[in-house]
Amino acid sequence: MLRVCPVAIVLAAWLLAPASAMAYGPKVRKFCANDYFDHCHLHRLGTPELRACMRKAGAKLTPSCVNALVAEGEVSAAEVAQRRAAAAAAAAGK
Repeated sequence: MLRVCPVAIVLAAWLLAPASAMAYGPKVRKFCANDYFDHCHLHRLGTPELRACMRKAGAKLTPSCVNALVAEGEVSAAEVAQRRAAAAAAAAGK
């Protein structure tokens, strides 16, 4: 049976993705690929549904993905800080 390297699958997905996927910068493509597959793989790249899904999954995203999203302007640092503060307050209230 032919074994396919996971990296090859990700690379193929990026190469075959619609042009709108290229709207994401290299940091987001590099650091958010696993987060995409873990949380939002049912949504096509570059769609509003994907953006909504990633926002909904926000607390579950890896720090490297969040940092990449901030660095490339997909989300503001202020929004990340606000969400973290809200999550911390909710956790403290339990």
